[in-house]
Amino acid sequence: MAKKLSWNGLDIFLLAQKALYIPVHRLLVISDWHLGKLGHFRKEGFFIPQMNLEEEFLRLGSLLTSLEVSKVVFLGDLFHSEWNYEWDAFTDYLKTFPQIDFVLTRGNHDILPAERFGTIALHVVNQLVLAEGLVFSHEPLSGLDNSCLNIVGHVHPGCEIAVRGRQTFRLPCFHLEDRVLTLPAFGRWTGLYMIRKKSNNRLFAVVNDAVIEVPESGL
Repeated sequence: MAKKLSWNGLDIFLLAQKALYIPVHRLLVISDWHLGKLGHFRKEGFFIPQMNLEEEFLRLGSLLTSLEVSKVVFLGDLFHSEWNYEWDAFTDYLKTFPQIDFVLTRGNHDILPAERFGTIALHVVNQLVLAEGLVFSHEPLSGLDNSCLNIVGHVHPGCEIAVRGRQTFRLPCFHLEDRVLTLPAFGRWTGLYMIRKKSNNRLFAVVNDAVIEVPESGL
């Protein structure tokens, strides 16, 4: 179950798959996938399994086939650090969706040389702006007009909720504050930056297959 928000008359849906969807623009947005992160750790000597790329691509593919999508925006940190074999696999994967435009708002981990990006069906920009005042970037931008909503990633937001039996759960979440909407990391090995519920922010926790707004007192 998705959570619907509105901005300047535009419907925005927060998806339980940790993505954002804007139907009128047929636009899907995900952030901080960090493809190749596990391989990077393996190179550093950590004994961990390789990333299951087929499984990762199925996660995105299920969204692309279940929704009407003509453009995908990756909000930075699509890849983790230097080149790895996941890049070649991802290049081939994008070729299976020739009808979709793929855009990357470059993040701090997207450090591959320009010639690498030039070999893939991926348009790399610093930011992307919609007519309704939505501005997509990896990190928050300063100096934006008050009519703009800055949609970002980078910090991998999470929140803590309390349930019966004195149990607490740490969950990924969408975080809205000061005209900045931060998406949870699409990647599954990113950790969480915990954010407290305050009177001036809104948190939307991803709970199984639903996105639920967190009240002042927790869920």
